[in-house]
Amino acid sequence: MNWRIGQLQSQHEACLAIVEDIQARSLQIWDRPAAVEITLMLARLTGILRIHLALEDEILYPALRNASDPAMARTAERYWQEMGGLADAFLDFVDRWKRADALLADADGFRAESARVFAALADRIDREHEEIYPMAERLRAAKAA
Repeated sequence: MNWRIGQLQSQHEACLAIVEDIQARSLQIWDRPAAVEITLMLARLTGILRIHLALEDEILYPALRNASDPAMARTAERYWQEMGGLADAFLDFVDRWKRADALLADADGFRAESARVFAALADRIDREHEEIYPMAERLRAAKAA
Protein backbone atom coordinates (compact mmCIF):
# COMPACT_ATOMS: atom_id res chain seq x y z
CA MET A 1 0.00 0.00 0.00
CA ASN A 2 1.46 3.27 -1.06
CA TRP A 3 -0.96 6.07 -0.53
CA ARG A 4 -0.40 9.39 1.06
CA ILE A 5 -3.32 10.50 3.14
CA GLY A 6 -1.79 13.97 3.41
CA GLN A 7 -1.84 14.29 -0.38
CA LEU A 8 -5.49 13.24 -0.52
CA GLN A 9 -6.36 15.68 2.25
CA SER A 10 -4.52 18.48 0.42
CA GLN A 11 -6.54 17.73 -2.69
CA HIS A 12 -9.71 17.97 -0.61
CA GLU A 13 -8.60 21.35 0.73
CA ALA A 14 -7.85 22.58 -2.78
CA CYS A 15 -11.29 21.43 -3.96
CA LEU A 16 -13.06 23.14 -1.09
CA ALA A 17 -11.15 26.38 -1.74
CA ILE A 18 -12.20 26.33 -5.40
CA VAL A 19 -15.79 25.55 -4.42
CA GLU A 20 -15.77 28.52 -2.06
CA ASP A 21 -14.46 30.77 -4.84
CA ILE A 22 -17.06 29.50 -7.30
CA GLN A 23 -19.87 30.08 -4.85
CA ALA A 24 -18.68 33.61 -4.04
CA ARG A 25 -18.22 34.53 -7.70
CA SER A 26 -21.53 32.98 -8.71
CA LEU A 27 -23.24 35.82 -6.87
CA GLN A 28 -21.84 38.17 -9.53
CA ILE A 29 -22.48 36.51 -12.88
CA TRP A 30 -23.24 39.75 -14.70
CA ASP A 31 -21.11 39.47 -17.81
CA ARG A 32 -19.18 37.07 -19.98
CA PRO A 33 -15.78 37.52 -18.25
CA ALA A 34 -17.35 36.64 -14.88
CA ALA A 35 -19.03 33.57 -16.37
CA VAL A 36 -15.83 32.48 -18.13
CA GLU A 37 -13.93 32.77 -14.86
CA ILE A 38 -16.38 30.39 -13.20
CA THR A 39 -16.10 27.89 -16.06
CA LEU A 40 -12.31 27.95 -15.67
CA MET A 41 -12.65 27.30 -11.94
CA LEU A 42 -15.01 24.40 -12.68
CA ALA A 43 -12.43 22.97 -15.06
CA ARG A 44 -9.70 23.28 -12.41
CA LEU A 45 -11.95 21.61 -9.82
CA THR A 46 -12.76 18.80 -12.23
CA GLY A 47 -9.06 18.21 -12.93
CA ILE A 48 -8.20 17.93 -9.25
CA LEU A 49 -11.13 15.61 -8.60
CA ARG A 50 -10.22 13.34 -11.50
CA ILE A 51 -6.69 12.88 -10.13
CA HIS A 52 -8.01 12.47 -6.60
CA LEU A 53 -10.58 9.87 -7.59
CA ALA A 54 -8.01 7.95 -9.62
CA LEU A 55 -5.75 7.72 -6.55
CA GLU A 56 -8.61 6.57 -4.39
CA ASP A 57 -10.06 4.15 -6.95
CA GLU A 58 -6.74 2.57 -7.90
CA ILE A 59 -4.94 2.48 -4.56
CA LEU A 60 -6.85 3.46 -1.44
CA TYR A 61 -10.25 1.84 -1.82
CA PRO A 62 -9.01 -1.48 -3.24
CA ALA A 63 -6.68 -1.86 -0.24
CA LEU A 64 -9.48 -1.07 2.19
CA ARG A 65 -12.05 -3.22 0.39
CA ASN A 66 -9.64 -6.17 0.57
CA ALA A 67 -8.81 -5.66 4.24
CA SER A 68 -8.94 -8.72 6.47
CA ASP A 69 -11.18 -6.80 8.87
CA PRO A 70 -14.73 -7.42 7.56
CA ALA A 71 -16.12 -4.20 9.03
CA MET A 72 -13.37 -2.19 7.34
CA ALA A 73 -13.96 -3.94 4.03
CA ARG A 74 -17.74 -3.38 4.21
CA THR A 75 -17.32 0.30 5.07
CA ALA A 76 -14.87 0.83 2.22
CA GLU A 77 -17.17 -0.99 -0.21
CA ARG A 78 -20.11 1.21 0.82
CA TYR A 79 -18.10 4.41 0.37
CA TRP A 80 -16.72 3.21 -2.96
CA GLN A 81 -20.23 2.43 -4.25
CA GLU A 82 -21.56 5.80 -3.07
CA MET A 83 -18.74 7.68 -4.75
CA GLY A 84 -19.75 6.45 -8.19
CA GLY A 85 -23.09 8.21 -7.85
CA LEU A 86 -21.55 11.41 -6.57
CA ALA A 87 -18.90 11.43 -9.30
CA ASP A 88 -21.56 10.93 -11.99
CA ALA A 89 -23.73 13.70 -10.52
CA PHE A 90 -20.73 16.04 -10.39
CA LEU A 91 -19.72 15.32 -13.98
CA ASP A 92 -23.32 15.85 -15.17
CA PHE A 93 -23.37 19.15 -13.29
CA VAL A 94 -20.09 20.29 -14.88
CA ASP A 95 -21.28 19.22 -18.31
CA ARG A 96 -24.40 21.40 -17.94
CA TRP A 97 -22.47 24.45 -16.73
CA LYS A 98 -19.14 24.27 -18.55
CA ARG A 99 -20.09 27.03 -20.98
CA ALA A 100 -20.26 30.70 -20.07
CA ASP A 101 -23.46 31.04 -22.12
CA ALA A 102 -25.23 28.53 -19.87
CA LEU A 103 -24.21 30.46 -16.77
CA LEU A 104 -25.34 33.77 -18.26
CA ALA A 105 -28.65 32.27 -19.33
CA ASP A 106 -29.51 30.84 -15.90
CA ALA A 107 -27.30 32.13 -13.09
CA ASP A 108 -29.98 31.35 -10.49
CA GLY A 109 -30.21 27.77 -11.73
CA PHE A 110 -26.44 27.43 -11.53
CA ARG A 111 -26.37 28.78 -7.98
CA ALA A 112 -29.13 26.40 -6.86
CA GLU A 113 -27.63 23.33 -8.48
CA SER A 114 -24.08 24.15 -7.43
CA ALA A 115 -25.25 24.56 -3.83
CA ARG A 116 -26.66 21.01 -3.87
CA VAL A 117 -23.69 19.43 -5.65
CA PHE A 118 -21.09 21.24 -3.56
CA ALA A 119 -22.91 20.37 -0.32
CA ALA A 120 -22.82 16.69 -1.30
CA LEU A 121 -19.12 16.99 -2.15
CA ALA A 122 -18.33 18.71 1.17
CA ASP A 123 -20.29 16.05 3.06
CA ARG A 124 -18.34 13.32 1.32
CA ILE A 125 -15.03 15.01 2.11
CA ASP A 126 -16.00 15.35 5.78
CA ARG A 127 -16.99 11.69 5.96
CA GLU A 128 -13.75 10.54 4.35
CA HIS A 129 -11.73 12.61 6.80
CA GLU A 130 -13.70 11.22 9.74
CA GLU A 131 -13.90 7.57 8.75
CA ILE A 132 -12.00 6.45 5.66
CA TYR A 133 -8.64 8.16 6.18
CA PRO A 134 -8.29 7.09 9.83
CA MET A 135 -9.26 3.58 8.76
CA ALA A 136 -6.59 3.68 6.04
CA GLU A 137 -3.97 4.76 8.56
CA ARG A 138 -4.97 1.88 10.88
CA LEU A 139 -4.64 -0.55 7.99
CA ARG A 140 -1.24 0.83 7.04
CA ALA A 141 -0.05 0.59 10.68
CA ALA A 142 -1.32 -2.99 10.96
CA LYS A 143 0.50 -4.03 7.78
CA ALA A 144 3.69 -2.31 8.93
CA ALA A 145 3.65 -4.12 12.28
